[in-house]
Amino acid sequence: MSFESRAEAALRRRGGRITPARRELLQVIAKAPRPMAPRELHRALLKRGVRVDRVSVYRNVAALLELGLLHRVVGSTAVRPCAEAEQRCHHAIVCAACGSAREFHSVALEKALLEVRRSTRYRVLGHVIELCGLCQRCR
Repeated sequence: MSFESRAEAALRRRGGRITPARRELLQVIAKAPRPMAPRELHRALLKRGVRVDRVSVYRNVAALLELGLLHRVVGSTAVRPCAEAEQRCHHAIVCAACGSAREFHSVALEKALLEVRRSTRYRVLGHVIELCGLCQRCR
């Protein structure tokens, strides 16, 4: 299922309407070659001829973040779509040059995090692991 389909379904379940502007925003996010900040998303929508105010873009981004459909790039306002349909821990590697990002999952990393939880006796509510490097294209 595509990001746009998952997002539309999740927003509808939450009682949201799928307006033409919201649909365009979902398409811009899905087709972006790199994570984008809400201001950049707003500019991209205006270039496409979509009349939407910046506050609406921020509200939509916040809703998509809350639903787990977007992830915020650490240390930035940029967001990227979640590549996974299922809810599980998401880790990412982000290119420092072009900003492209890929999600990854690691059984070894999950085991290490489980060991940290056990040894500290913390009930972990969430975590963010984001690696920074250079993608194949930018090397």
